[in-house]
Amino acid sequence: MKTNLLEKMFGWISDTINGGERAVLDALSAIVPYTTASIPAYLTFTHTLVNMGFPVNVAFLAAFTVEVLGVTSVSTAIRFYQWNKNHKNDAEKAPFWLAVITYVFYIIITLSVNVILEIYAATRAPAVIWAIGLFSLLSLPSGVLISIRAQFGEMLEDKREKAEQRKTERQGQRKPTLVYNKDLKMPELAEADRKNGGKFQ
Repeated sequence: MKTNLLEKMFGWISDTINGGERAVLDALSAIVPYTTASIPAYLTFTHTLVNMGFPVNVAFLAAFTVEVLGVTSVSTAIRFYQWNKNHKNDAEKAPFWLAVITYVFYIIITLSVNVILEIYAATRAPAVIWAIGLFSLLSLPSGVLISIRAQFGEMLEDKREKAEQRKTERQGQRKPTLVYNKDLKMPELAEADRKNGGKFQ
């Protein structure tokens, strides 16, 4: 038990900072996956606009569509993998490999637009092109982070529901109340006691 005033004050400060740090990190981890996708989206927008001659609105739409495809395909593949892991019945399995093939198709599109066009243009150093290629694959970690955060949230929600269900079941298990009936005669009570295996004794 804390009795020192200075100890209480610094303990409160420490608890406040630690709690705030967890809240900030949780908020950042929820925001970062979506801001991460903006980097490969910008690269796709620039290359489709400059190298491929797309109109601005079409280049923007292409960048948005490609990155959403990448993030959602990764997230879907992870969800399907977890579902299949928990459900061994073949009839209940999700099409995991279709999601993987979708992401592979996204990789081909992204590397073709952002890397192969750079190699063809030959205006940048190989190291720069390599860095552009790595930036183009940022949808993989962002999709993984979005998926595992969603799964963790579902696990916490499932845990809360089970805890509430157990609490409700415990509240519903009440002992039966013995009510005295003055009109019940002794022979009838003895007969009832015999049928119930001597529970009234």
